[in-house]
Amino acid sequence: MSGIERSERFSVEESQFSREQLIGDAPPSLADDLRCKDVIILPSHGSDDAFYAGTLDTLDYLNEHHLNSDVYATDEAYRELSLHAADLWLGTFFIANVAIPIFCGVISSYIYERLNAKSSDRISLKFIVEKKKGNAVTVSFDGKVEDLDKVIDAVKSVSNED
Repeated sequence: MSGIERSERFSVEESQFSREQLIGDAPPSLADDLRCKDVIILPSHGSDDAFYAGTLDTLDYLNEHHLNSDVYATDEAYRELSLHAADLWLGTFFIANVAIPIFCGVISSYIYERLNAKSSDRISLKFIVEKKKGNAVTVSFDGKVEDLDKVIDAVKSVSNED
């Protein structure tokens, strides 16, 4: 009996989400810290949820590679959700338009070099990418790492849009 084959999910959609909304919904102490961040790692399923295990490692990696990043939580409110599966769960990232080119290279390096992802590994992630005019595009992906290039290309294309 073989394992269940899961289908790939890849979508690129306009979003009503904006940096102003994200910061406006944050507690005041957190909002001040987030205003100048290029990448904000969001909780797994909304602002009141936990982060995926390994989020702080991802945060450290982004900051070490000169992406001014933070998590959308105070130290007291930060919680991690451990998922026990072979999939790689990276979570949701809000990316400032100016950081798109650097982010794409750094996140690819993180996935392949730090996580040692193999092309047949499954990965789940979501990028909310800020456009030049402030609105955003959401790029979601659940599938094999070998197909990650199309996700990165979709994120890069947002930096060229008006």
